[in-house]
Amino acid sequence: MLRIYHTPPSRSVRIVWLAEEMSLPYEAIAVPFGGAPPAGFTDASPLGQLPAIEDGEVRMIESVAIMQYLLAKYGPSPLEVTKTERAFPDYLQFLEFGEAGLTAIGNAYVATRFRAPDDQKKNWTVDYVTDAMRKRFALVDRRLADGREFIVADRFTAADISVGWSVSIAKYFGILESFEPATQAYYDRITARPAYAKAIAG
Repeated sequence: MLRIYHTPPSRSVRIVWLAEEMSLPYEAIAVPFGGAPPAGFTDASPLGQLPAIEDGEVRMIESVAIMQYLLAKYGPSPLEVTKTERAFPDYLQFLEFGEAGLTAIGNAYVATRFRAPDDQKKNWTVDYVTDAMRKRFALVDRRLADGREFIVADRFTAADISVGWSVSIAKYFGILESFEPATQAYYDRITARPAYAKAIAG
């Protein structure tokens, strides 16, 4: 059975969310922040970070790569946009953008906020990351401003899981003061899905 090392609100939410949307059987294994890792976690995640999966002999740690793997192995699924569909390039763009564009840059923000000495929590890097994320979320808002319900293909796809989690984590950490109306409405729609609720509950 697929084993997902998972603790909300980490990137493992993406993996559990996708598994729920695909109705895949899986075992979620809690990984306490700052506590002793469960058996098998170090082998599955050499960096000691989430997410991590075990699927037979397969071990993976990159959230978007894990999503692509699960879709390829256990699909076909309407959550994936195929190369024959017109929206295929946009799907790839936003599937990757959710992590590479929106979230990865936020690691420095979160680390500074929670690990830096008090006199270093407000610095140039924090200001740079906040400004960069504001610009990146503006791209999401422009994408949604025409009234579309989902980010690509006129249906809910894995790209919405990738981008949607990024929106939710930015909101969770308060990285931006607020979202534009189109992005806020998107957030409300995406996080109302039962699969997201299951993933974020742990």
